[in-house]
Amino acid sequence: MKKSKVSAKKNKSEQISPESALRFLEDMRVMSSQIDEPTVAISLRVPENILRSLKLKAKADGKKYQSLMIEYLRKGLLEK
Repeated sequence: MKKSKVSAKKNKSEQISPESALRFLEDMRVMSSQIDEPTVAISLRVPENILRSLKLKAKADGKKYQSLMIEYLRKGLLEK
């Protein structure tokens, strides 16, 4: 059975270049050593209830909510 052009195109777009794979592995290595590069400002849309909960959790822990968000992102990326 032939694959449709759409699924063939999708599979090609999901492939990761060797350069991207190496960059990802290097970023993971650096991240696991807890050495961060300078921060970059981004715009991120987050549901209000999640942001509110994050801010309350950060306040209870005596942290800034952006720092807590970075902790969660790092933890999620490092999970096996």
